[in-house]
Amino acid sequence: MNLPIEEYFRYHPPTTIERKEKHEAVNQSALDFALLVDATVKDEDCKKMAMFVIQQARMFANQGITVDELVGNS
Repeated sequence: MNLPIEEYFRYHPPTTIERKEKHEAVNQSALDFALLVDATVKDEDCKKMAMFVIQQARMFANQGITVDELVGNS
């Protein structure tokens, strides 16, 4: 882990326009993919799992953007 554990459990609001734009791009891409899955996948079990994984990917991508900024990798 690149930061003290406590930092992974704190809210770090975007402090730059660049970081806010990165978060927005990730969020929009995840939403677009979720809408595609919703429109094309009929099996409810598979759709439910796909949505869960998309949500997780979105959360971890956004956390990665934040961690990059906190450790100076942005």
